[in-house]
Amino acid sequence: MNSETAPRTIAESRCLVIGAASGIGLATAERLRASGAAVIGADLPSECWPGDHDAGSLAMDVTDPASVGSAVSAAVRTMGGLDAVVNCAGILGPVASALSTSIDDFERILKINLTGAFVVSQAVLPTMAKARYGRLLHISSTAGKEGVINMPAYSASKAGILGLVKSLAKEFALTGVTVNALAPGNVVTPLFQEVPAEQQKAQAAKIPMGRFGTAAEAASLIEFILSPEASYTTGFVFDLSGGRATY
Repeated sequence: MNSETAPRTIAESRCLVIGAASGIGLATAERLRASGAAVIGADLPSECWPGDHDAGSLAMDVTDPASVGSAVSAAVRTMGGLDAVVNCAGILGPVASALSTSIDDFERILKINLTGAFVVSQAVLPTMAKARYGRLLHISSTAGKEGVINMPAYSASKAGILGLVKSLAKEFALTGVTVNALAPGNVVTPLFQEVPAEQQKAQAAKIPMGRFGTAAEAASLIEFILSPEASYTTGFVFDLSGGRATY
């Protein structure tokens, strides 16, 4: 792909949304489709996923390189290429003190959230670099910037994504591929519902806007980051925190 064949708008883009079964991933897939983009969603196999109505839903386990590679290859075949990828796959894990968090739980959370992001990156970046165009976005978190009490593994995994994105962005800066991160604060999704009510209240008090964000607001920003218009921003962490983030 060159400047003449690269997508000129999001409507011309071929997008893979990982973690598309719910939350920010679902909202993003729906928004991209509404904007005219070709979209394939991928998520962990379950009773309701993948959908059996079309080829727009794929099974993917981000902890399994073979699963990720197979799904990415299927998406490329179906859409005829791959212009944009957003990786929303991740888990919160137990909300517990550091001293009561088991090593097994800590490593499991890192494997899904951080190692999974690396596995996805290895699977999609060669196709994009060869085409000389691409947008890769990983979902981090405000927790990765400031650390959240009783979420040591989640905070560490999301902080790791920031370093991963900045490293990859530099490595692929001359290929036409951008690599960025989105750091949501408190966005109302099924994942956030796992946070105890008392801790939700404490986190709400930190938000200058006085409310939690929505998946639709996240999807709106993601659409821009994945678009051809976002051509000169790479290695950046986009804030989505209602003013909570301080850097």
